[in-house]
Amino acid sequence: MARWVKGDKYDKRAAKQLRPEDRCRADRSLEKLSKTPPGRSLSLKPMEGHNGELWEMKAGGQNRFILRRVRDDAGGYFVVEDVGPHDIYKGYNKRR
Repeated sequence: MARWVKGDKYDKRAAKQLRPEDRCRADRSLEKLSKTPPGRSLSLKPMEGHNGELWEMKAGGQNRFILRRVRDDAGGYFVVEDVGPHDIYKGYNKRR
């Protein structure tokens, strides 16, 4: 089972980037992430060039999540950093 939490700025970004129906799709995708194992339809995979720290996942429609992989005493989990259309990757790839 994949554990996840929303990052501090996630709700603000989701409200800005997504229409209400897209936010509902995104929430359903996060629920699927919690299932054991996460569904293949989510296309959860590490982002190239980020050494497994940043991951991408479908958020419904043409939108994608950016997730950060972190660890605590209970093991690894994801922090949902951002959500939006494909161009959200541009800012993250510039930080490499």
